Amino acid sequence: AADNNLWQNALRDINDMESAPQPENLNLVVQTDLPGNSELPGGQRRKIRPDASPQVTSPLLAALGQIDSGDPQTLKSFINWGFEQYPSQHRMLVIWGHGDNWFKQDGFKWICPDEGSKSLISVSEGELKEALSDIPHLDILVFDACSMQSLEVLAEVRQAADFVVGSEELVPATGFPYQTLIPLFSSPAPEQVAGQICQKYLQSYEAGGIQNPEGFTNPITCSWAWPSS
Repeated sequence: AADNNLWQNALRDINDMESAPQPENLNLVVQTDLPGNSELPGGQRRKIRPDASPQVTSPLLAALGQIDSGDPQTLKSFINWGFEQYPSQHRMLVIWGHGDNWFKQDGFKWICPDEGSKSLISVSEGELKEALSDIPHLDILVFDACSMQSLEVLAEVRQAADFVVGSEELVPATGFPYQTLIPLFSSPAPEQVAGQICQKYLQSYEAGGIQNPEGFTNPITCSWAWPSS
């Protein structure tokens, strides 16, 4: 959900995905929503193909035109389309974008704001829960968005996934380190993958890590939970 000031970071993360070796039998599919003045404007779906180019080169599966990432039905549609096109034994979803949670001051809790449509997916009003209802059950749900790992959010998504990974604090604009996460998906054990995602995320933001080469000292957290238990 990058129809906002994060769009350049979205392109970087897709390039990070392309830079990683992919485990056998992995289908890695991305839906992007970027501003009209970006390199990849509008809604697009791609199947990630490894390469070493600094540009996004993965094959375009669908050009969707203008879409609204702040509409929960946009997220639901992508989820159901993806798992229908690429059936699998194990399923993981990453929701990528800005996020806002209960410990902050304002009262309207949300994820995936779309500046083009001036909308967002409300967490507090049940829109995130709606987006994740009537979809194939997920092994892992990852929030690459600020401060989404809380009891309140887990209560909203508890029926959707066996394991939920996210940060209690702010997530830097560079997000999760996909170049080191993708090789983890060769494991058949979702609980091991969820734990290793947290480890890789935290390691990447250590001073000198791949997401923190200049050594800033902002608080960085990541945890995994099994909310349905």
